Amino acid sequence: MSKFQVIFLLFALVLLSECGVMKEALKPEEPELHGMEGLIQDCNGSDTVHNILIKKAEAILTYDNERYEVNLTLYSKKDSIIYLSAVNSGYEILRASVKHDSIKVIDRMNKIVYRAPLQRKFGYQYPVSFSDLQNLIANCYLCDDLQLGKDDLQNNIVFEFDENYIKKRIILNRVDLNMNIFEFYHQKTDRYLMGERLEGAFKIYSNFMITEFEIIAKGGERTINRDIKIKMDVNPRKYTFTELR
Repeated sequence: MSKFQVIFLLFALVLLSECGVMKEALKPEEPELHGMEGLIQDCNGSDTVHNILIKKAEAILTYDNERYEVNLTLYSKKDSIIYLSAVNSGYEILRASVKHDSIKVIDRMNKIVYRAPLQRKFGYQYPVSFSDLQNLIANCYLCDDLQLGKDDLQNNIVFEFDENYIKKRIILNRVDLNMNIFEFYHQKTDRYLMGERLEGAFKIYSNFMITEFEIIAKGGERTINRDIKIKMDVNPRKYTFTELR
C-alpha cells in the first residue's frame, strides 16, 4: 500500500470518527429536540464556527493483516482547506492538505511529495469532493444544506447530494444526530466510498483507494475557531515530487 493510499485512509478515518464533534460545543440551552427539528436547533450558532481543530486522536488501521497505530491532528477551515498530520512514535510520517481542486501529501519517511487534482473527466476524479469531506467532519457543515435533508420520522435524517454520474448521501440518526451511514458512488468510474457505524466505531469500504480495509478511531482534543499555521512547503533539494493523475 502506497503512502498516498494510506493518507486517504487517514483522512476518511478522522472525518468519520469525529462526525458530530460540534454537537456539544454548539448545544443550545433549550430542551433537546430530535429529528430535523433537533438538527435545526443544533445549527443555531453554527455560522460562528469558522474552523475546527482536533488534536491527539488515536487511530488504528488494519489492512492486509497489517496494523498501523498513529496519532492524528486534523484542522478544517470552512470552505478553504482540510489539513492532517499523522505521527507514529513521536515522528511525523505524513502531512496532507485538501483544497477544492487538489490534494497534496508529504511523505516524510520516503521524502516524496504527492500532488493530485480533485477533478477530472466525468466530474470529480474521486467519488467525493472537498465539500463532501467537509460535511463528514461535523454536522455544523451540513447546516448550509438543511433543505436537502429529509426526516423519515422514524430512525433517520437523509441528506442526498447527487450530481451528474455521482450518487451521494449521508444518513444521520434522528435521535442523537450522529452519522450512521454515508455512501458516495461514481457511476462512470464505478468507484465508491461507503461507511457505516458498527458498535461505536466506523467501518469504511472503498475501491478507489484499496480493495478492503478497516479503520477505528477514538479520542482527540477538540477546539473551535482556533487558527493554526499550515506549512506544506518542503526543501525541493531533499524531496522528490510526483504528480498523480
